[in-house]
Amino acid sequence: MACGFEALLKGFAVFCEEHYGDRKSLMPRLVEKGQDPDYFIISCIDSRSNPGILFQAEPGTFFGHKAMGAIVRPYQKGTALAAALQFAINYNKVSKIILLGHTGCGAIRALAENLDDPEISSFISVAREGLEQAKKCCADDSKHDDLLRHAEEQIVLLSTENLKTYPSVQKALAEGRLEIASWLFNMEAGAIYSYAPENGKFIALPLPRL
Repeated sequence: MACGFEALLKGFAVFCEEHYGDRKSLMPRLVEKGQDPDYFIISCIDSRSNPGILFQAEPGTFFGHKAMGAIVRPYQKGTALAAALQFAINYNKVSKIILLGHTGCGAIRALAENLDDPEISSFISVAREGLEQAKKCCADDSKHDDLLRHAEEQIVLLSTENLKTYPSVQKALAEGRLEIASWLFNMEAGAIYSYAPENGKFIALPLPRL
């Protein structure tokens, strides 16, 4: 019955060994006392950019939402993201949202190259404004990869602005109880870049010593 799923089940066995065992283990405590995450992370569906792996986060650390390209559409009532944000911010008092894009993003490439797939293009087309902004930042003779890199950054910023159209986010920001960070995971360099409004660019975050 588990044929073909062994790799996942092996990982689950390791998870159980680390986080179960007795009442003092992490998962039994989270089950008994409930969750209290500090973060809500919006990330891409890309299998190489999983925030749970990137940040080596223990269970209970963050709420997660995934979408192609980590693209956030403007607010619409009743969407999965609107409900998740409402739950996390209003009922679990999450104080930090991270919009996590990444380099080498297939969704951004699909947008730039006009992928002929109505199901995909109808979702990612909302990010076209970010692509157009990236084109303004690039010279006419810029390489295609340079355009994609700028687009990845601009679409993180566009999604961040779209995030601010959600009522739960608007209210929390107005009350000073929410912080939003715009991050880009550079897969090639193994670095996290954060947008610095005062500099108008993404800057590599210093990592703590291990």
